[in-house]
Amino acid sequence: MAASPEQTLELDLPATIDGLGAGLGALERRCAELGLPDAATVRILTVFEEIFTNTVKYGYRDRPVGQVRVTLDGPPVRLVLEDDAASFDPTAWDSTPDMTGTVAERPVGRLGIALVMGLARAVRWQARDPGNRLVIEI
Repeated sequence: MAASPEQTLELDLPATIDGLGAGLGALERRCAELGLPDAATVRILTVFEEIFTNTVKYGYRDRPVGQVRVTLDGPPVRLVLEDDAASFDPTAWDSTPDMTGTVAERPVGRLGIALVMGLARAVRWQARDPGNRLVIEI
């Protein structure tokens, strides 16, 4: 995947379920256009869905609907998400899954960040004023 401007995908999505669907569709089409292997496409879509959903659910939780800016470029393949949501650094969060106790005793969730970190080659977070910038190398 070349880093030329015509191959860079840039999206400005509402932080909503409709925005999630539009982003997934656009990313999948661009991956196909670039001839990326299915495994890389699935990784990109999974990482995007997890981070986007967390931004909507937690970052914009008590705020008006915001935007999520998304860029896909490379090489290496990089997925960049920027928002104006509450500040959160997923790279500093302990993403080790808590496997103590039974399934019924453990909190629901908390595995998404571990999933993203496992699918990515590198993840870099930057604070924005306001918001977050997350650069994920696939």
